[in-house]
Amino acid sequence: MKAQLLLTPTAAKYLIAEALFKKIDFSKRIYVAYGSTNQIFLEKLGIKFDELYVAGCFTNKSLNVTKSRPDIVVLQNKKKINIKDFDITKDDYFIKGANALWYENGKKHAAVAAADDKGGTFGNFYIKAACRGSKVIIPVTHEKLIPFYTPSSQNVDLAMGSKIAMLRFFYGEVYTEIEAFKELFGVEAKVIASGGILGNEGSLIFEIEGERAKEAFEFAKEANSYIFDKRAEFLY
Repeated sequence: MKAQLLLTPTAAKYLIAEALFKKIDFSKRIYVAYGSTNQIFLEKLGIKFDELYVAGCFTNKSLNVTKSRPDIVVLQNKKKINIKDFDITKDDYFIKGANALWYENGKKHAAVAAADDKGGTFGNFYIKAACRGSKVIIPVTHEKLIPFYTPSSQNVDLAMGSKIAMLRFFYGEVYTEIEAFKELFGVEAKVIASGGILGNEGSLIFEIEGERAKEAFEFAKEANSYIFDKRAEFLY
């Protein structure tokens, strides 16, 4: 069976968050970096937040950094554990979102925006996880698709908000809606269009094929009803 469906940007994140439940071995320790997809993932575990679980995001027509944020979450057996003196090992998971996705030589690649001049989580933690061979997963939606990677630093004269560097991931699995549809429903998915108006800005149109396409179609309708309505204060 073939089906065509629309996912809003938030619904695409919801889809990936759902798929991560099936993909991850929850008996292992899981370091969940800040990010909107990761917030949905954690809320599905019943972990609620008063503030956005993000270090920064593009909102208010600006490149923003949060003034305050919840403590980083590390999980084991689907429960938060004490992260005092936590040091990642090869057996641990590290989930870190991205701000750019592109295809190069038939493979998916990703990069993240860093407003911290020390590199943020990328500089302080990702490199350690990569060096130690941890299980790094980089969830990112096709809303963030760019033509190609352009190295960029904070060395600019003007910025609409925070100055950012775009840091390219060199290790880990880039995990998109394509992988999520396959993980959850065993269907093949491809992006055939994007865009929208009147609340559907940034939406993605997928064509999916497989025995469980109807099930995936119904899931997409449910995902499109998810509302990401957290509020946060930002600084530049």
